Amino acid sequence: MEFFIKKNSEQPILMMEIVQDGRTQNYIDFQEKLVNSTIRFSMKRESDGLQKIFMNNAYITEKLLNNPDTPKEYYIYYKWTSRDTNKEGRFIGEFSITTEDGELIAPINETLFINIVN
Repeated sequence: MEFFIKKNSEQPILMMEIVQDGRTQNYIDFQEKLVNSTIRFSMKRESDGLQKIFMNNAYITEKLLNNPDTPKEYYIYYKWTSRDTNKEGRFIGEFSITTEDGELIAPINETLFINIVN
């Protein structure tokens, strides 16, 4: 996944959907655990692994749906500060979600590349 943001910018917010993997009951249980979880965001420079952001607070939000029978959808997100984006480059980002069952690192299937551009 590729994400682009301008140098020294705080917008757009970095947002990732929590994707259902087909195991409905497990997904419902996971949603309930997300509400009481701790979510953190970290980012390191791709070229040398130097940490730019380490375990800063991230958040969760529920998508507002028109139909109440539609399954709930959740997004995890990180709000940038100008200090987070003050250096150009390509970075690798990850969210750490800690629930009562342990820690999950997201994204799972692909690397999150963050490109800070001038």
